[in-house]
Amino acid sequence: MSFYFSSSQGTRISNSAIEQKHLRALIFPMVCVFFVCIFSGCGGGAETVPSGTASGTVKLDGKPLSQARINFVSSTTGAGVYADLQSDGSYELPNAIPEGDYRVFFTSAGLGDAPPSESGNPEQKDALKDVPKKYQSEQSTDLQALIKEGENTFDFDLKP
Repeated sequence: MSFYFSSSQGTRISNSAIEQKHLRALIFPMVCVFFVCIFSGCGGGAETVPSGTASGTVKLDGKPLSQARINFVSSTTGAGVYADLQSDGSYELPNAIPEGDYRVFFTSAGLGDAPPSESGNPEQKDALKDVPKKYQSEQSTDLQALIKEGENTFDFDLKP
């Protein structure tokens, strides 16, 4: 079934001709919106936060501390990252972390937030026996690290 319309000049216009005219009128704005979205990023991306890496060594009374974990916890966000100490007392955080102030403390390797006494491994249980208690808790530690953009080195020499 076709419908015909008459224009003011007496020309007949079919229904399909009207649909094509409307379709052409819609295509241009749709193409424009598509390109605006593509080139504007449709909502934009997240801002990049400056970040840095951290590495160094940990000594206890001048000797390398090993079989322990060094923990960095942000003073502002509470987010943390850790690395296990190597036999020579060295560490390297696995990823870059946002700039800022971090509290630094030590736990037994592989235990996370669990106290050393919960480990079934006697070596891990004894790993922190000579480390002063104040360095074994986020709340009591006085060790700080200021992470800046780029590479950062923090060496700690703990005194009993």
